[in-house]
Amino acid sequence: MNIVTALENLAVEGIDSEHDRVIETVLSKLFVRGPKVYKAYKHRTADFADLTDRQVRRTYIAEDFFWNHTMAPDVYLELRHVAPKEGSFVHVEQDEAEDWYIVMKKIDTSHDLMCILRHTIPNKEELRDFVHTLQERLASLTTYRQSELEHFFSRNSDHVRSEVLGVCEWAYTATPALSTDDVSRAESLLTHTLKTHAYWNKPIETMSIIIDMNPENILFLTDGVSFIDVMPPKAQWRVHDRYFALCRTSADISALSTKEGADVLHEEYARHNTLPDHPVRVVYELASGLIQVPYRHMLGQPDLAHTYANFVRGHCDTLEEICS
Repeated sequence: MNIVTALENLAVEGIDSEHDRVIETVLSKLFVRGPKVYKAYKHRTADFADLTDRQVRRTYIAEDFFWNHTMAPDVYLELRHVAPKEGSFVHVEQDEAEDWYIVMKKIDTSHDLMCILRHTIPNKEELRDFVHTLQERLASLTTYRQSELEHFFSRNSDHVRSEVLGVCEWAYTATPALSTDDVSRAESLLTHTLKTHAYWNKPIETMSIIIDMNPENILFLTDGVSFIDVMPPKAQWRVHDRYFALCRTSADISALSTKEGADVLHEEYARHNTLPDHPVRVVYELASGLIQVPYRHMLGQPDLAHTYANFVRGHCDTLEEICS
């Protein structure tokens, strides 16, 4: 028995009544109980970590909690340490633990950015607050985690170029929404621009720890913006240009709502940062669209996959005009 099966069987200290709801993901199960949610990771092997190994699991779950608690301290409340005892799991000190689970506050996910974009136009003041909160919390994560990811920071623009072009390999799985010719065109335009534009051929001053910026991970709650399930699983995905993180969201808003809403993000960013020139935004938003098309296809959302595919083709046209 592990912590997932223990929670399923109500065999965890302090849990003696049925769950309100159980939500299953590829890597975890979430047990909804009144105002709280318990998140437990499955014992399985993924391409980024062998979660069947106790030490790997311990490190991964602790890191997952740290990232999420930093980005959403009001949602990610506690990391609990447990060990088996007489057919159930009891809470123990960290060094005695055999498994772990995360305690979260139950939240209303109908206020995530994806729901907002599919049903209404985002509130401009909330978008401005999003920019400030994102910048502040990414700065905190960078302070705490830059040293252990210094290899990627030291590569600087080389790493950023690699990450931008790396999305193309993933995008080639995006058929039928994007054809291989579509992706090949995008890859060629990105390669040319990254090679020739001065921005990526000198040190990038806004290198940063970044988070997973899928719109389902961004919540506009009563108390302000919050971020959930944010840790990129692979180490190299955790370091990028901070401006790229902003462009991930401006791409979502442009693709699913209005360009004017997306412009609000860049206008607010420019109040406290040097705003890169337009081709940088186009490149980063194009790469963001290439991430989303196969992801939406994988989730069984063909309408969204085609919407993002049209966004990709439009940005290819724009980048081609810039390059000509």
